[in-house]
Amino acid sequence: WIDLATPSGPGGRSVLETYDRRHTDRLAVAEAARSRAPALAEPSRITECRRCPWWPTCEAALRAVDDVSLVVRGDAALRLRGQGITTVRELAAVDPAVGLPGPEPDEAGPSEQGADPVPDALDLVEAVALARAWRGDIPLVRRVARPTVARGDVELDVDMESLGEDGAYLWGVLLSGADIGLEPGYRAFATWDPLPTRDEGRSFGEFWTWLSDVRARCAQRGLALRAYCYNEQAENRWLRASAERFAGMPGVPPAAEVEEFIASEAWIDLFPVVSESFLCPHGKGLKRVAPSAGFSWHDPEAGGENSMRWYREAVGLDGGEPDAPQRERLLVYNADDVRATWTLRTWLTSPRVLEVPHIDDL
Repeated sequence: WIDLATPSGPGGRSVLETYDRRHTDRLAVAEAARSRAPALAEPSRITECRRCPWWPTCEAALRAVDDVSLVVRGDAALRLRGQGITTVRELAAVDPAVGLPGPEPDEAGPSEQGADPVPDALDLVEAVALARAWRGDIPLVRRVARPTVARGDVELDVDMESLGEDGAYLWGVLLSGADIGLEPGYRAFATWDPLPTRDEGRSFGEFWTWLSDVRARCAQRGLALRAYCYNEQAENRWLRASAERFAGMPGVPPAAEVEEFIASEAWIDLFPVVSESFLCPHGKGLKRVAPSAGFSWHDPEAGGENSMRWYREAVGLDGGEPDAPQRERLLVYNADDVRATWTLRTWLTSPRVLEVPHIDDL
């Protein structure tokens, strides 16, 4: 148990006092904006900015002043400002061996509860490298001598498309590697009934039946199977949810079977590989990273939020007639996503990845 009223944070404030203080501050900022009074806050990039509709507005303001939060977000940016580093240019000019200018951490005064300390030596090296990469328009910087990705005799690239909390309407897979008696290439398992729908269970059951067949064929031939995704959180969520929601439908597996697959060495998430292997000044999303491996999407508007709009039009979710061209657009988009994953992982295990500058080079 935690007593929220007991002083526990910097400055002797309790959790509730800290909350009240921050809430009051945010109300004042909002009221000033509503009344068109002078702004009480300046933009600073945090993790949530990537999904905020106002990000383009704030990004323009941050770029105009070369704000340090463009490369180092959240509390780390606040700490850097406290040390006199307010711009990307200033951060890029820091010598990590010398350290930051300004007061020492224990002289900088009390901080907000939960704030991170001033970056340690390793963090500072990476922060400076990020700033230099940003200024040099370098999309990736290697943190390691050479990235490693487990490879298989038979390989699948998997990508799922969903509509918010309503369900997963499309599972796309790309089969490659050794011959197991199945046609290689892209397959889509989809429902075009508007979500939520029981037909989602039918499409998921067909996907799982096909996946199970691939796994069985590999086992019979003594071949190692690896199935790849990019950021498994969404795929794992809908694997589990689909098994639970459509239990008993043809092809839908028991929950334990899904958990066995997720925990197996066959299921590989490439996002941690990228996170551990690279600094990414412009973000770690697949659409930010895959171009460095040489991949580009057919659709110039490819993106998760746009795909939800396309889906609504494809199935006539808002009352219009179902739009067949939008269905095809979604299939091309999904096929591109799995091919992007394939391109990324083959690049990661090729000599070409060594063309990416190493952090020591910066």
